[in-house]
This record gives sequence, C-alpha cells and structure tokens, in this order.
Amino acid sequence: MKKTKIILVVTLGICLLGFIPTVLGKADVRPIEDYTATNYHVAAYVDPESNLIVFPHGFFVLPGLEVIADCEHHGSVLEKDLKDGRILYKINLHVKGAMMFIAYYEDRLIFVGEMDYYFAATVILYEGEIGGPVPNILYIWFPEWFGIEEPIGESVSSHFTASGTGAFVDDAAAIEQGFAPGATAKVKINQVGLFGAEFWPVEFVFFH
Repeated sequence: MKKTKIILVVTLGICLLGFIPTVLGKADVRPIEDYTATNYHVAAYVDPESNLIVFPHGFFVLPGLEVIADCEHHGSVLEKDLKDGRILYKINLHVKGAMMFIAYYEDRLIFVGEMDYYFAATVILYEGEIGGPVPNILYIWFPEWFGIEEPIGESVSSHFTASGTGAFVDDAAAIEQGFAPGATAKVKINQVGLFGAEFWPVEFVFFH
C-alpha cells in the first residue's frame, strides 16, 4: 500500500512540475524571514496506520517552547499576484535541530528528540497586498481553531519530510515499537497533501 502511494505521488509531482511554470509565470521571491515573522510552527502530522502523531517544535505539547525562528533555518517565499485580488504563496523551508515530540494519537507522549525537516506549501490568500505580511498558514488550514468564520484562503499542496533521533519516554510504547525501554531510535516522517482533492497520497511516521 505504501509503495503504491509513493509511486502515485511521484507521478503527481511530475505532473505538477510541468504545470507550475504556466500558473506562476514571473513571481517575486521574498526572504524566509517574511514567513517566520507570521508563522511560528508547522502543523502536527499523523500516520493513520501506525497511530503516531509528530509535533515539530513541541507545537500543541508545550506551546511557546520553541518556534521556527529559534532554529537554524533557511528557504524562501515565492509570491505571485493572481490578478483577481488573490495572492499565491509558495513556501520552501529547511529547518535543522528542531525539537520533536511523538505521541500515540489522542493518547500519550512516547518519544522526545530532535529532527531536521523540509516543509513546502502552496496556498492562496483571497485578499491581500503584494509585499504585505505572509499569511499564517494555520489560519488557512484550520480557521475554526482561531475563530475565523469565513475562509481567508485555500491550500493547494503541502509536503513535510523529516528525519530525527531521540529516546522513548514510555516503556510500554518502546516495547510495542520493537525497542527496549528507554532506547534511542531514529524516526522518519513523510507527509504529502494535495488539498484541492483533500488527498494525502503519502502519510507515514516510523521508528527504525
């Protein structure tokens, strides 16, 4: 099943790469600091099959503990005026040394460590100004969390991939995952979303 998902997303990626130049045309490139000024975290990521959820920077687990700007990071924000009042943003972000917390979904924290990750997302803001503040992506993805009644934009696609190391803080979970209590382990995360179709062809989190 996973192999089929990966093949599918590669095929979709090739198609999208062929399409992007036509959609974007000429665009402005802004510094990644324009993104981190309004976006402090990236969302948590779930693997439905393993029931594992990853919290980069401790988001939701320990709010305020760490933000993207606290870590070594680089990237860019591509901004495009769609000529109808909407603005397209394409974010490319690389982060090193981010705090990582992993839990069983809606259950308990089981693993703590550090990770390096790559995050890419394309969103459309319905109303804005070229050169204005880059929108907080979470406001677009989860408006209900912030009391936003009317959508301010839409998400086109996202990709989060990471590798990390850490230690189990839950003995039972360590054993369930095939490790000794308190053992250290490596983690791999890969999440690909195509929001126009509400489609996630790749979603996995695993220890190795």
